[in-house]
Amino acid sequence: MSGRVITGPDPTTYFIKPGLHSHNTKRRLRSSGAALAILNHVRVLLLVLGLGGVGFYAYTLSDQYVYQAYQNWAFDQQIGGRRGVSFADYLREQTPFGFLVGEKSASPAIPAPHVAPSPAPGAPESLAPVTGALLGRIEISRLNLSSMVREGVDDKTLSVAVGHVPSTALPGQAGNFAIAAHRDTLFRALKDIQKGDVVTFESPNGTYSYEVASTEIVKPSDVSVLQPDGGGLIPGVTSSANASSQPKLLTMITCYPFYYVGSAPKRFIVEAKLVSTDAGAKLEAHDLGPPGNGASPPKAAASNPKPRVSKRASLTQPRQPRGFSHRAASAQGHADSVEPNNPRVKKRHFWHKLIRVD
Repeated sequence: MSGRVITGPDPTTYFIKPGLHSHNTKRRLRSSGAALAILNHVRVLLLVLGLGGVGFYAYTLSDQYVYQAYQNWAFDQQIGGRRGVSFADYLREQTPFGFLVGEKSASPAIPAPHVAPSPAPGAPESLAPVTGALLGRIEISRLNLSSMVREGVDDKTLSVAVGHVPSTALPGQAGNFAIAAHRDTLFRALKDIQKGDVVTFESPNGTYSYEVASTEIVKPSDVSVLQPDGGGLIPGVTSSANASSQPKLLTMITCYPFYYVGSAPKRFIVEAKLVSTDAGAKLEAHDLGPPGNGASPPKAAASNPKPRVSKRASLTQPRQPRGFSHRAASAQGHADSVEPNNPRVKKRHFWHKLIRVD
């Protein structure tokens, strides 16, 4: 049949006018239909890939959020003297999804404390916490940052918590307490950190407050920031040959730039100095390092320390009057140390037994 294509009112309709060939027109219509089908398949594929990427990212964030929420709740429960809490308890008591785990069992299981293996005869005692062990919780109130800190910087640890860099000091010790986390999750808030911000670290030995003194951007190969003096980034802070005289620093490390796509080329460093310690924190001899390293017991706290009010204290808790005697507070602290039935002493002893159970 021959003819000429004439379009009607609707562009998709046509009729053939006798006198011209129409096979070329049909071929073009078939090819355009195939192209549209391929385009539709590509659109569907891109949509599925996009939804999959967004879903994976949302799952990662939600997994970390739920883990951190559960760990913070369990940490508070253990501080209050409640042991053996589980994720099922968290679901029952803190979320509307308790029906998924059923009723609470009559006798919840209490995990056995972790017992470190005994060293071989003549070998130095190993005091480093095991990888994944829970060390405590770090908080920066102004940035609304709160996260659990565990030992190690392996992928598994950093996927759920802030990691402590092995071989660096522990909280409150002389030296550099270095921790690291991902820039797009737990340490995302560090992009807004400022000099003078207070960073608190709560551990079984007490609560330590650090004041941010310096921020710096370095290359990944620059490991001097892990040195006891923090690589000299804080003016006036220098290393000392005597281990007990080393400055007490906190170094937080994350990748930089914060919004870089892919493997970030630099590192963002935040360094802070220890400014105060909870009156209830008492470091044991093993917290200073292996025997024979020349470490000496920590010096006594200042005679007039500034009273510290817990952030979790009730808003109705009465504050200390203007005539509050710090000497009386010191005497009370001494009384606590000699009264075994004192609740504060019980809580501290509980933590020393539970330390690094994981």
